Amino acid sequence: MRARQHHRFHRGRDVCIFPNRATFSPYPGSHVVREIQRDIDRLAGNSPESRVRYASDKELVMKHRHDLHEQASGRPSECGPDCSPGAPDARRTLSSRAADEDGSLVLFGLILMLLMAMMGGIAVDAMRYEERRATLQSTIDRSVLAAASLSQARDPKAVVEDYFDKAGVASYLKSVTVDEGLNYRDVKAKASAGIAPFFLQMIGIDNMTANVDSRAEQRISNVEVSMVLDVSGSMGGSRINNLRPAAKEFISTVLASSDPGKVSISIVPYNAQVNIGPDMMAQYNVTQRHANSFCVELPDDVFSTTTLDSTRSFVQNAHFDPWSGYNDSSASSFNCSPLASNQVMALNSDATELRNRIDNMAVGGNTSIDLGVKWGAVLLDSGSQSVVQGMVDAAAIPAAFTGRPLDPAVADVMKVLVVMTDGENTTEYKINDPYNYGLSPVFRRNSDGRLSAYFPGQGGGGEWVYSRYSGWRWVTSAAKDYYDVSGGSWIDAPLGGLSGATQLTWPEVWARYPVQYIARQVYSNALGESYATWYYRMISYVSSTKDSRLQQACNAAKAAGIVVYGIGFEAPSN
Repeated sequence: MRARQHHRFHRGRDVCIFPNRATFSPYPGSHVVREIQRDIDRLAGNSPESRVRYASDKELVMKHRHDLHEQASGRPSECGPDCSPGAPDARRTLSSRAADEDGSLVLFGLILMLLMAMMGGIAVDAMRYEERRATLQSTIDRSVLAAASLSQARDPKAVVEDYFDKAGVASYLKSVTVDEGLNYRDVKAKASAGIAPFFLQMIGIDNMTANVDSRAEQRISNVEVSMVLDVSGSMGGSRINNLRPAAKEFISTVLASSDPGKVSISIVPYNAQVNIGPDMMAQYNVTQRHANSFCVELPDDVFSTTTLDSTRSFVQNAHFDPWSGYNDSSASSFNCSPLASNQVMALNSDATELRNRIDNMAVGGNTSIDLGVKWGAVLLDSGSQSVVQGMVDAAAIPAAFTGRPLDPAVADVMKVLVVMTDGENTTEYKINDPYNYGLSPVFRRNSDGRLSAYFPGQGGGGEWVYSRYSGWRWVTSAAKDYYDVSGGSWIDAPLGGLSGATQLTWPEVWARYPVQYIARQVYSNALGESYATWYYRMISYVSSTKDSRLQQACNAAKAAGIVVYGIGFEAPSN
């Protein structure tokens, strides 16, 4: 009876049992069993060779083992091709290694995913930060550029604040600094916004701050200024004392904030008229009738532009006193100021000369703001270049101002008209023809200055003569045609005789005597009619149209790009 044995081939604790197997005794197939054992050992990793070839020979070896097992037993294996001693352990070894590799990839994948999540979170926070910073920077840049523009009249700080308010970021504006002068404006602003991050908090960053700042400046290098200064009688006392330092400070500010050689300042004093001076008058077509003062009578139609045609014929304003009374025998208050210190100073940049002219101005007379503004605008208009050149040629102004006033169409220039006054227009006077030129009927005795006037046929002079043929008749051969002003009687020759008296021209009459005095003491007393009638025959005035002329002049200046400033000294509300 054949013994029944169970042979176990094992590695570790894994066992594959082959039941009902015959006793191992030498027989021709025993070598097969030994090869199976060797295959199992090799598969189980018991030889160095198996470690190298295991992966590539796995399928082939398993099939070969199955075939050998069936040959040795003479029947099909119950375990199938994978059931052999040591196979489960080998399979576990392979699985274990695969598991080890899978674990490493999972860990690496988790770390990579974490890093990607962190980078994504940082990117989100960075984008939120940049969006806020870009919004602030864009707003602050646009706001300071607008605020720095010299063409806008609003408060620069208010302009910046308005931009931030409309952008919805007003709370982030921290400061606005403005530095400005006549020809420049410098605006600086700072803003700051805090941003709470979503993801950076995980690494200890709890807040991100977007700080932005911006600065803009507009500066015009060439500056031309006309200072139109009121020196009428009402400016006496505290008003002129306030005007002088204000005007001088303005000059210092303009010169200090501008490049040397780039600034021209003209001073235009005015009262009832504007004395433009002999050098400037010589550049216009004005028939000069006296040399006491240099005022020009401007017709109404010139105020609608800033130009003044130098070839047009103009009338020189008489040198006369329209205000003194009919008992005043000496003229003192002239319609056109004869003082050199009250003449126009055209285009200068010498601070000392400009200040001295302002200090030496004298007050008196009526107020004609319209005339002051007109002449101030003329000295800023590029159409006056020929006038300026003529004055340069006459050495009346420095040669450095050749080519001025500059043309804004071809040069970057700022033109400014500054008007300083205490009030409103009053009356401007003129002497009518024929009392404006030529010989007058007035004779002045050389020895004592007594006056007589020649009115032929007006004195009633003559005598009665008797003839036996015609009887008594009136003979005018001895007519008395001269009126003795101080004596109030008619005489047959001027006081002092023709050799001892001088017949005065009308400019000479007005330089010595007030208009009211001549109208009353000479004409009214000698010829009858009221002195007021004679006064208004001799004189005319401009009053009702002066405000409209001023408005036209201002509008024309603004239309020409001139910046107009009005400064009042105790001025009335209207």
